[in-house]
Amino acid sequence: MKQGHPMRRADRLVSEEKAREIMEKAEYGIIMTADLEGQPYGVAVSHVVEGDKIYFHCAANVGRKIENIKVNNKVCMNFTCNTYVDGENYTHRYESVVAEGIATIVEDREEKYHALKLVAKKYAPMSFKDSDDYILPKMDATGIVRIDIETMSGKVNAR
Repeated sequence: MKQGHPMRRADRLVSEEKAREIMEKAEYGIIMTADLEGQPYGVAVSHVVEGDKIYFHCAANVGRKIENIKVNNKVCMNFTCNTYVDGENYTHRYESVVAEGIATIVEDREEKYHALKLVAKKYAPMSFKDSDDYILPKMDATGIVRIDIETMSGKVNAR
């Protein structure tokens, strides 16, 4: 995988493997989109990572992020976890990843179902065996976006 923009603090750069681990364990990601005029927009989404793809679900393909993706499919996502303020050392500790790629609104029913199963497994593991009872009736009212990752960079500020 190609690394994103060069980092100023190269000493905090982590391996691609560690970056993927951070993306996967993050509770949510912030998707950043822009419209045709370049007006930025960012919002938290529930995501899953599979290979070089990120999936997230949303209302049935409506809303500002979807409108932006339809006119400008270049997106960026930020994932941050294990954060805390280290007041003694005047710093903030964290693990983070920035991933950039191309967003696609998933129309294929099989891929959509697959992505929703991945989301259910991550966010409702105790109910996963019954997830079809929840997913199938809501598939038409649920949108799925796939991001094909082109670059990613992860960094950690730990003790």
